[in-house]
Amino acid sequence: MNTLYKALLFTSIAALSAGCSTHNTASDMANQNALGQAGSEVMVASEQRSHEINAFKVATWNMEHFAYPINTGCRPRTSDEIAAIKAYIAGLDASVIALQEVASKEALRLVFPERDWALVLSARADSPAYECRESGLTSTQQKVAFAIKKGVSILQVQQNAQLGLQKTGLRFGLVVTVETPLGPTDILNVHLKSGCFVDNYVTSDESACHTLAQQVPVLETWLAAHQASGFPYIVLGDFNHRLASENNYLASRFASDKYGIDIATQALRGCHPRYPEPIDHILLGGMQSALIAPSARVYKYENMHEEAMLSDHCAVSVVLM
Repeated sequence: MNTLYKALLFTSIAALSAGCSTHNTASDMANQNALGQAGSEVMVASEQRSHEINAFKVATWNMEHFAYPINTGCRPRTSDEIAAIKAYIAGLDASVIALQEVASKEALRLVFPERDWALVLSARADSPAYECRESGLTSTQQKVAFAIKKGVSILQVQQNAQLGLQKTGLRFGLVVTVETPLGPTDILNVHLKSGCFVDNYVTSDESACHTLAQQVPVLETWLAAHQASGFPYIVLGDFNHRLASENNYLASRFASDKYGIDIATQALRGCHPRYPEPIDHILLGGMQSALIAPSARVYKYENMHEEAMLSDHCAVSVVLM
């Protein structure tokens, strides 16, 4: 029997026994105080358990060229690194994890066993391989995916091919509708075009910004439809864009009355030692985001030396309540 409940049981018996006396003694008062304290502890413990049961953590993590076999791709891994990644995932303790730069389900199964996780992978066709930044290594696929804890109800899966702009190498979006404490919630996983690291993508001459400028209307169409629906929704992933920057134009568009989006991760700092401005974000809509945003956090690695990091991105999460 739990020690706390033993205490409650014994103090209850003691209090009842004391009630048979015709005099209030110091012993009676001590028993009553103990009963009240034990009861309070039971109530607190019950509230904590209720919080844990109702908490629903959603995370996003760019795994950096995660491939199978583990010694392939632009970022080969060792068996020790695979073990460390498993431990890192366990530490996230998330119900839903949006993933980027995943090569295949075979790669995912290395660290997300299917007895514990449902795995959903982008249906984008494989793109041609390339040499990884003159390293002599050959690239594998970069796709978005979801790992969803078994027991979480998956109501629908949708591919968002429009974000790929029919261009080779651009990533599709991926949407899952899952049951959360807020009800059915659409979660869009994105990995937008890399290379547009300016405050205003519209006025930039960078080719990457021109591509991002074509992806933004696709994203905004999705946001507008969901804003009109009144149901909760989330957009998360690797935006490859500094939405936390004070003067970021895209962030201001998201925050406008048209969409009413809250960038829950806007106050976080990036974990990479050379890139303090984060590009991995979680956007919330159709929910009381002011209550959820304070739960946003970044998960650093045990060893944050650049060459020892498990990925060049760290996971970020929020808790839905």
